Amino acid sequence: MAEEVFSSEEQRQEEKDEQRFIEEGKSAAILGYIPFLCFVPLVKMKDNPFAVRHGKQGLILFILEILAVLFLLPKISDFFWSAVIILCVIFALLGIFNAVQGKSYKVPYVGDLAEKFRI
Repeated sequence: MAEEVFSSEEQRQEEKDEQRFIEEGKSAAILGYIPFLCFVPLVKMKDNPFAVRHGKQGLILFILEILAVLFLLPKISDFFWSAVIILCVIFALLGIFNAVQGKSYKVPYVGDLAEKFRI
């Protein structure tokens, strides 16, 4: 019985702390989604899990936005996709080579993704 009361009090304190973090970090969390300002919650509010969570997501979105802009430039886009095709061919050849030898081969990154698929 005493353990249940302690657990209940502990849970209420965690909920209070979470609400405090949310209230204190809302402004920084909002700034986290604005390009270039995503670093504000990561630097200024690094002790606030709510703000940091939104700052990290904003940072990933910012990086994706930069990549998207870079891919709008024809030369960079052509180079990137050419490199992707070359890597795919190299990994396919390595897979064929290992299959012929009867070895199991896991393509870096692709193998991990393929293991998650349920077919």
